[in-house]
Amino acid sequence: MDLSRFSPQQCAAITAGEGPLSILAGPGSGKTTTMAGRAAYLIAEREVPAASMLAITFTTAAAATLRGRLATVLGPTATYVDIRTFHSFGLKVIRSWSAELGFGHMPPVVYGRDETRAILRQAAQELGLELAPDQPIGEPDPWALSAAKLARSLDRFRLSGLETASSWQDADGLDDAVLSQLAEAYETLLRKQAAVDYAAMLVMPLRLFESEPRALRMLQDAYRHVLVDEVQDTCRVQYAILQSLAARHRNLALVGDPLQSVYGFRGADPSLLQAFPRDYPDARVFVLDENHRSTATIVTLANAIAAPLASRPASWTSNPQGPSARLYCADDDAGEARFVADEISRLLVTGAIARPGQVGVLFRTNAQARGLADALRRRAIPVQMRPEQDLFTRAEIGDMLAYLRLAHNLTDVPALARILDTPPRRLRAVERAFRKKPVPVAELPDYAQKRGGTSARAAVETLFALLEELHGAAEDQAPVKVLEAALDCTGYAVWLAAQSDGPARLQQVELLHASLEQTAAPDLATWLTDLHLGESDPVPNDNAVNLLTVHGSKGREWPVVFVVGVEEGLLPHLRFGGEAEPDDAEERRLTYVALSRCQVQLYLTYCRARRPLVGGQPGRPEARRPSRYLRALPAPLMEPVA
Repeated sequence: MDLSRFSPQQCAAITAGEGPLSILAGPGSGKTTTMAGRAAYLIAEREVPAASMLAITFTTAAAATLRGRLATVLGPTATYVDIRTFHSFGLKVIRSWSAELGFGHMPPVVYGRDETRAILRQAAQELGLELAPDQPIGEPDPWALSAAKLARSLDRFRLSGLETASSWQDADGLDDAVLSQLAEAYETLLRKQAAVDYAAMLVMPLRLFESEPRALRMLQDAYRHVLVDEVQDTCRVQYAILQSLAARHRNLALVGDPLQSVYGFRGADPSLLQAFPRDYPDARVFVLDENHRSTATIVTLANAIAAPLASRPASWTSNPQGPSARLYCADDDAGEARFVADEISRLLVTGAIARPGQVGVLFRTNAQARGLADALRRRAIPVQMRPEQDLFTRAEIGDMLAYLRLAHNLTDVPALARILDTPPRRLRAVERAFRKKPVPVAELPDYAQKRGGTSARAAVETLFALLEELHGAAEDQAPVKVLEAALDCTGYAVWLAAQSDGPARLQQVELLHASLEQTAAPDLATWLTDLHLGESDPVPNDNAVNLLTVHGSKGREWPVVFVVGVEEGLLPHLRFGGEAEPDDAEERRLTYVALSRCQVQLYLTYCRARRPLVGGQPGRPEARRPSRYLRALPAPLMEPVA
């Protein structure tokens, strides 16, 4: 294997022998290259069987990138390396031991936000807790709990790795005993519906290891080497899974950067990566601190933001100095959006950039996206948003997603309720009753007969036969092939085309088709899981400006980056209406991630006033102040723009 293309730092990590090791990899340091190089080296030079290697990445797109890098070195052998996300691994374990976990022989349904929020409300009601409505009308009840806040706290509690609440302290200040009771009630309801959610995909494998040692031994025998990327964004449950898998062979390699840990709201704990040498005293630690991506200006600015955290040695680069960052103060958010659009237009006209896709516009909250997108579209500049911000809000896309969910799992009750009479099957009354009082899917024909007679029963049985056919066709197929089969066998496209707004709605279905054609997910189950976790990727488009949150920008890079809304209340973000100070360490890390996405030209913008969204509509202007983080940046590297 040719090691000449790797830096000395990378080579040291790649060629390290067996045993535990960690790689602290800063932005642009070539961590994916190093991770792929280590896997290839172990297989090609140390004769480690490819099938005995498990590589865990943070996203499905990152898994596809790693798989591609390995293929260039190892050829077909790379396909034997098991490369997947934590949640994909968790689902694999749950499916393999579904009977032991109480699901029988049918894999569990994966529930997304809407389904889990409904279960949360039911569990809270059982405990006598009052939750505020998602869309409040009039003055909010000060005694009602926020469903979003409660869902966040519940996930963190379940992912803390604690079986009791004795030492738990919730970041949102919710009572630990209440969270313990709520977790039990919530998980009981999940089990009754044969479903798993985000946290269950991680918690259940760990519980399986404790209750079924045989299952753990089989996995330990299967995976002799475990490599894990983005470890700074793992929680204690994920870390415990890794420790369990590597307990016998101890070949555990962790890659990450404590300065880029930004998922604390999901329970991520950056201290786990730093504690690794204490947990494994013989572990070797390698530091990749050379930034090959960005100019010296960008590296210096990012280092200034991260300096108070002191989590690892500062990054450095041998790249040229590059231009100063440009700082713009707008009167309001509309003016900020106009500046971004005008400046991108200028860069295109002057040839500073060749394509709109060379620009990333990053923001702290999704609520900021719409105004930016509208301003760019007014300048005839195409935009690229994450699918869930645009595409997946459409009714026709919701229908097709329901069919895809049923193709994956025939017992998905919420999905079945959505399409029971779509396209029309003379089952509207049955659908309404099913939504109000769901019954097990196997019992639905009998209930349909009680509600609509023999014709309703026949219609349900015909639908079930169709879904059985779709389920069989979906096995081991790419997601786009399953969508094509669903459109074909359900007659949905023909029905949609006949509607008054059919052509426009069919265009949305075509966008979904294009998204599935480009997805990195190897199968439908992986794609659906990514979608529920909010990690679905947009179709790559070099001819569109990328609009996405800072969280969504991880792993991406652009020659030009705009970070908008760099002001108090947004970056750093006050989640709870100013009731508490932001988590400065987490928000500082998030700002560090935003700046380090840039290769050459960085723009930072803020407003004197901003109109927050109230009920989906712009509210009254509120005065804003520049972010405290702007004061940390070296003035000689900043250029104010009039």
